[in-house]
Amino acid sequence: MPSINPKPFDAGAGKTGFSISVSAAKSGQFVRLGFSEAAQRRFFGGSLNPETDAVILTLYDDPGKTHLLDVELSDFGDERALRLSGGARGSVSIKLAPWAALAPGKRPSTELPVVSERKPGGGQLKLPEWARPPARKIGQGKPLME
Repeated sequence: MPSINPKPFDAGAGKTGFSISVSAAKSGQFVRLGFSEAAQRRFFGGSLNPETDAVILTLYDDPGKTHLLDVELSDFGDERALRLSGGARGSVSIKLAPWAALAPGKRPSTELPVVSERKPGGGQLKLPEWARPPARKIGQGKPLME
């Protein structure tokens, strides 16, 4: 009869450490993207410093890819780089303008599953349905003569 080897309980098992939420301020709604300290170590190889590190986010409007969000580590010199804000227990976050029409009000924090990781410093996350940009239609964004 095989033996059973118990393992310690990990309260953080199954959590990716990436989250997205919607909040409102006097100036309007904003999307908050958060990275826990554990997620930073796993995804970026170490904790991020809001004073020296930045990230580049890429959304897709290709049909079949609107659920993906690329995240990659960057330096401040890149024009697409987004600055980070520090948070509790080593977490960092980014406040973003909504990229699609959102219902009024707040949305609670939702976990973002990891689709793929690129070592070092990046990968892809899966956006919830409400956060996906509208898919580009066939021929949209091209000159009429093409």
